[in-house]
Amino acid sequence: MKFIILGAGLSGLTCGATLKRYGHDVSIVEKESVVGGLARSYRVHGYTFDYGPHFLFGDKVFHLIQEQYPAIALKRVESTKEKMFFTNKYFNFPFDPKNILLQMDKKYVPGVLLELFIKSMLRQNNSNGSQCVEDWVIQAVGRRIYEYISLGGYVKKLFGLPPTEISDEWGIQKLKFLAKWRDANLIKLITKAFSEGGNVKKRLIHYPAGGIDHIPIMISEVFRSLGGEILLNSEAVSVGYRKDGVSVTVKKDGEEYQLDGDFLISTIPITHLIRRLSPSPPFEVNNKARLLRYRTLLLLYLCIGKEAALKHGCIYFTEDRFLFRRLTEFKHLDKAMSPEGKTSLCVEITCFENDEIHRMDKDEVSRIVVEQLERGGFILGNDVEGVHLLRIPYAYPVYGINSRLVLDEVMTYLGSLDRLVSIGRQGLFFYNAMNSSIIMGSHLSERLAVTDVSRRKEIIRGVYNDRRRKYID
Repeated sequence: MKFIILGAGLSGLTCGATLKRYGHDVSIVEKESVVGGLARSYRVHGYTFDYGPHFLFGDKVFHLIQEQYPAIALKRVESTKEKMFFTNKYFNFPFDPKNILLQMDKKYVPGVLLELFIKSMLRQNNSNGSQCVEDWVIQAVGRRIYEYISLGGYVKKLFGLPPTEISDEWGIQKLKFLAKWRDANLIKLITKAFSEGGNVKKRLIHYPAGGIDHIPIMISEVFRSLGGEILLNSEAVSVGYRKDGVSVTVKKDGEEYQLDGDFLISTIPITHLIRRLSPSPPFEVNNKARLLRYRTLLLLYLCIGKEAALKHGCIYFTEDRFLFRRLTEFKHLDKAMSPEGKTSLCVEITCFENDEIHRMDKDEVSRIVVEQLERGGFILGNDVEGVHLLRIPYAYPVYGINSRLVLDEVMTYLGSLDRLVSIGRQGLFFYNAMNSSIIMGSHLSERLAVTDVSRRKEIIRGVYNDRRRKYID
């Protein structure tokens, strides 16, 4: 059977390698000149910069990689060294009420405890009634903590919209460590808070030596060794859908050619897939897909002329006084990611393509960022010896209040097609992590590889139906 895969990110590569193991013919079409998608690295002058901090969480993905890709060298990481920074203090991330209560200005503590006590006495059913992420978090930890940590500011930095316009689905997925606080009484809340730190530290975390792109590169080598084909610098400009197969019009170096197959796995943004389908989906589906938005990720890399810069490996910034939302020093992951005697910082900013910050060049962006870092006491301006700026489109799906209903309609249509499935972070419009992308790609392709054609549609619909339940990190 001939499979065509759009996108050579982690989902696409693991799909391809698994299908090849089962003896299928597989071609992967990739627009960029390298594999990896969002799990890439950028190298310059002896520095290695990942596309933001990446970790492999959990034992499932670790054992999967050990079994199927033994050449990938993973090292155990004791801690991600993540912190939140606000009110000029560091707080634990994932945050917990214990740490906040101990660290916050004492004048706020009585009000916070009173609110938690009232919440406990009223015994509100906090598992229902929230639509936006602001309501969801306030139901979990109260408004005073929510406002004190400026969580709404972080949400706005990430999505470009107020937290009242962001669906609670993002909170359920990415802030799931708060779920245990939502319905607890005051005694249980405080008791769990004092044990939360230990639970977080027990997570199984791994990272590949030398940069995150080691993982997709090694998977692609396995795929090619099995006879798979990766078409780099090649863009899928049209996807033809027929009862007896699929065809993809590929554009490379200004010229187009057609690639025919029996089944298509797409990991490109779902909005792109809908626009490229031929015959075109119904008018209503096209209109719904246009409502789905992604955020661009700006990665400002700073080469620092000293041995170390930060006490912590990764810091989240919630307050408006910082343009950026996350800061990472890669040397905390692997000392070889910077030349001897030097270090580096990765500054992350999310924006829409029509935002002013997106139009700025690297000198303008770095001037603003370095000034803010200097005022915050993180670096001195003359520590910076080099600056690099990357723009990564479609990095974050925007979880608007109505996006769930919109996405359900789009996926209902795609679920009616039995020779095509859309998966992965961009293909499912799902803010997942790399471990779930790898597991998703592997499990889906195993089922597709051995399943009778008559049951294929059941598998496809299962991918869309399980999107929220099965692949939440």
